[in-house]
Amino acid sequence: MVVPPPAIVGALLVLAWLLDLAFPLPLAAPLRLAGLIVMGLGVALAGWALALMLRARTDPRPDRPDRVLIESGPFRSSRNPIYLGFLVFSAGLALRWGSLWGWLAVALAFLALDRLVVPREERYLRRRFGAAYEAYAARVRRWI
Repeated sequence: MVVPPPAIVGALLVLAWLLDLAFPLPLAAPLRLAGLIVMGLGVALAGWALALMLRARTDPRPDRPDRVLIESGPFRSSRNPIYLGFLVFSAGLALRWGSLWGWLAVALAFLALDRLVVPREERYLRRRFGAAYEAYAARVRRWI
């Protein structure tokens, strides 16, 4: 990957924050506590998936080779729980901000991950793990 996925999501969130400072687009009252809870859920989900990868001695960075195909924990429900955690965290920020810019950042982050990042990773995983990945992909949805 030319740009790491966390940098893509982070850049979109920073851009949304800056745009909101310059051109506020209030959508609803900020839900600070709810947003904080949702942000925490996103961090917990990504952290859980990351911990499983590290325990399996698989480097979570998308530019590094995978040692094993992990199918337990959050990987039972999502093929991309770390990226899903990023999106949940982003949705928590959008709730806290109460701005349309935050939700646009969430939507653009989803599109960037779903169209640019995940398909490349899936092609790699198909080559690396073959039939095992095909069976996993048939059982587990890309997101949720």
